[in-house]
Amino acid sequence: MAGGAALAGIAGGVALKSRTKNRRPVGKLKTRRLPSSLRNIDLGKVDLDAITDAAKRIRSLGEQVGDVADAADKTRKKHN
Repeated sequence: MAGGAALAGIAGGVALKSRTKNRRPVGKLKTRRLPSSLRNIDLGKVDLDAITDAAKRIRSLGEQVGDVADAADKTRKKHN
């Protein structure tokens, strides 16, 4: 069984190596340009405290939704 797995691994390596350079997945990982509306933002004017507070509120809301989902799951399992 181990020999078959080794042969399959070698065959897969040969198949990948024989692919052309145009089909390499790394070629698809090109950087994207920012939208023009975001290029001219002055980072000195961004209120990071407000962004942090909003992120904390969103995290809290997500935790509450998770707690409700857990309670519903426990109730469903209890009554089945």
